[in-house]
Amino acid sequence: MAKKKTVGDEIEAYCSKCKMDTIHVVTAMKDDAVNKVICKACDSTHKYKPAGGESAKKTASKSKSKPQKRIKKTKEERSWNRAMAKADPENPVDYEMSGSFAESDVIQHDAFGLGVVTKVVSDQKINVAFQDGARTLVQNY
Repeated sequence: MAKKKTVGDEIEAYCSKCKMDTIHVVTAMKDDAVNKVICKACDSTHKYKPAGGESAKKTASKSKSKPQKRIKKTKEERSWNRAMAKADPENPVDYEMSGSFAESDVIQHDAFGLGVVTKVVSDQKINVAFQDGARTLVQNY
């Protein structure tokens, strides 16, 4: 006959944070049954779920059936992606303030990385789309 579990006993249970069966310590009992446990692996406290039992299978199947959340791209990233699709990213030109640039030119900036000239504002200014946002840069200086 199995020994009755009490508060402080170690027990194998399914950890919803670790997403697997781990060793837990019983922290609360209700009507002579284990109610709450604390995971020894991640220190999270949660309701008791038997190891490898129906609760573990239900939780695992629920998490698998949920569609993955798509990470939304920022407006800047979408703009940069569109600009890069129209440009030739294979041969970027190193950005220099003394350089002269035209729309759709791909430039390599020391601080901002790869960018695409989206607009020639004037003889001295250009708008450039970088992955983290648009910037106005100097040209012909």
